[in-house]
Amino acid sequence: MNLFIIFLLLDYWSLNAISATNTEVAIIRRDLNFTGMVNYDGFLSETHTVRTKDGYILTLYRVSSPNCSALRDSEPIMFMHGLFLSGDDCITPGPSGSHCYEYASACLDVWVPNARGTVYSRSHISLNPDTDSEYWNFSFDEMAQYDMPAVIDYVINATNKNQITYIGHAQAVATLLNLCAAKPEYNAKIKVGFGLSPTAWLYNCRFSVIQIDGALSTVLTGLIEAGLNAEFLPRGGVYQPFVKLLCGTTDLSYPACSDLLFAVLGNDSYQITEDTMKVLTGHLPGGTSLKNFNRWGQIYKNGFTKYDHGSVKNLLEYGTLTPPVFDLSNVTMKWIFITSYGDYVSNVTDVDTLIANVSNATKCIVSDKTFGHLDYLFGKDVPTMITPMITTYVDTGKFECL
Repeated sequence: MNLFIIFLLLDYWSLNAISATNTEVAIIRRDLNFTGMVNYDGFLSETHTVRTKDGYILTLYRVSSPNCSALRDSEPIMFMHGLFLSGDDCITPGPSGSHCYEYASACLDVWVPNARGTVYSRSHISLNPDTDSEYWNFSFDEMAQYDMPAVIDYVINATNKNQITYIGHAQAVATLLNLCAAKPEYNAKIKVGFGLSPTAWLYNCRFSVIQIDGALSTVLTGLIEAGLNAEFLPRGGVYQPFVKLLCGTTDLSYPACSDLLFAVLGNDSYQITEDTMKVLTGHLPGGTSLKNFNRWGQIYKNGFTKYDHGSVKNLLEYGTLTPPVFDLSNVTMKWIFITSYGDYVSNVTDVDTLIANVSNATKCIVSDKTFGHLDYLFGKDVPTMITPMITTYVDTGKFECL
């Protein structure tokens, strides 16, 4: 009997030791930046800088695996983050469950841009983001006009390839749509675009923050048009220590944080594991502008339209009191939109509206009906449900919805 108790105690201590080790790793990774995490996780990275035509300086990362003696002769992969996020998204869950590590382990050439105003792209040739409010006078419209063509052309030139494979989460879908609509020559530079939780029309969005944003958009637009340009939800803001304390320190906090994410964003409860949640507290949010935040409130309210300046300026700018809907007839590149019934941000009905407005798109509704907005990035089933669809397409040119 005493021997049995000793075995039980040893088993208990062993499990606790493993748990402690996992927690320690999560805390270390929580406090590392992109290149620090890549190095810690046993992968390789390069840091590139790209200057846009309007003077913003963007950071672009390249990720590879040390186990690949050479890269495959295929189009480079570009993984683009969404609103409030950063390039960290594609490596946060760790070596065995992250988008960029999965692609790098398959010996694909992986590139990770960071949009203007995020923690890694907070520079300009003349404007200081800490003192010049004009720096923050942008939305995803400028990302489409300047950021996206700059990084696409940079990767194509650096790799000597004619096309890229694009993987975009949420806002990153709208950005590329706008670019290809305004500059149709960029359609030919994208072999295929994978839209994870694509956002364009948001009429059926259930995300409370966007709903509130929509209700306040008229007031916010007036203030922004009057010159109120500011940073919004920066990395390391006053709320970050609270988030780390609430979601990143004790095992008891995990259910509360997971349920909170489920309530506001729609996520499969516990798709985002406890260890990933701890890491996330150091990598969310990524930062953006107040104008860009308000832009999504406008879209929730108006539809997928051009920027709403207010009726008087709209009349001068567009000849109408309200902004026109984006004309997507020039978007001819192939899109595969991956969506879910459990996503509170990107609703399947709104994705259908998007598909009706582009000429070459396929929809995949994931089999997990509770899969949520952030699960596409951080969910434990990403390496079995999401990335295989993409790597199989890269390998075969054929798509199968899982």
